[in-house]
Amino acid sequence: MSNSTSIARAYCQQLNEVLSIAEARRAFFSLPLPRSRFDFLCSSEACRNLSPKAKITAVNYDKQPSDTYHAAHFRLNPKYQHAPDCEWLDAQKSDTDEMLPSENEETASGRRARRKLHDYIDVFDPNPTPTEGTPKTPTAGKPMLHDGGSSSTPDALAGSRSGTHRTSSLERLVECYRMAKQELSSEELKSMKLRVVGEGEIPLLWYFRSIGFGKLGISNRVLHGGAMLVGRYGMGFKLSFYDKVEGKPVFLYVSKDEMGEYRFRRYLDEMLKREDADYFRVYALGQLALSPSEKSIDLQISDLNQLVLIPGRKASSQG
Repeated sequence: MSNSTSIARAYCQQLNEVLSIAEARRAFFSLPLPRSRFDFLCSSEACRNLSPKAKITAVNYDKQPSDTYHAAHFRLNPKYQHAPDCEWLDAQKSDTDEMLPSENEETASGRRARRKLHDYIDVFDPNPTPTEGTPKTPTAGKPMLHDGGSSSTPDALAGSRSGTHRTSSLERLVECYRMAKQELSSEELKSMKLRVVGEGEIPLLWYFRSIGFGKLGISNRVLHGGAMLVGRYGMGFKLSFYDKVEGKPVFLYVSKDEMGEYRFRRYLDEMLKREDADYFRVYALGQLALSPSEKSIDLQISDLNQLVLIPGRKASSQG
């Protein structure tokens, strides 16, 4: 197996879960201080049953995206062998610049572009149905990973074996989008497609809309933009966006009760407390609505799993 093979998921020994690199970062920063790095094995059970077990290296998941230029990702550890039926061996079969028999030029271009990414997403489900048997409360001392759709769900694993990467985690989708903007050329970026459950296939770029171009009532796009922290209310907070909508300021308010119910509140709270953050890049699956006073616009989200915050510094701003 080539060391350049993209690894989308790995098995975390400490958490006993298969998770994406974005989920690994969220779980890591949800741990109380002092934190210790996780140990990862291959997501394929057959590889974990080998002697020695097939270890996977995790890069930069213990850093916030704003703290490193290189995106967090998994990579193969060349010291370890993998089983013949490893799910990542299938990914190598299409690792060619030539057009495959089942492709046209457009799909081949998209495949070649996706190959440059550590973890790409083909299918996104913004409204997942809770998986039967999924734990509803966290085990003491262990952060829950099935929040917003774990990559270890049966649908996700079946998708990976068929060559389709599927998720309902907004954080993982945002990671894919940011990496694509950073690593791909303009033409490659335009070739990236995303199938949104309930909407169909659209260009990846279309699914993300700058909040300055948002419309009241529309809730089927990821709205994003820079925002300043303007208030804390216990663990609750309020963000004010730089961009306006219809000439009115835009705010996002999260109450202390909403934060109190969020499994990864420590991760979010610690991020908001960072003294070196000049602003936050906000990504949200929400809806813009006129405030009761009609003097401002509220970005409303029904679930904190529909929100991704990335701390930023103005000197190193990136989209």
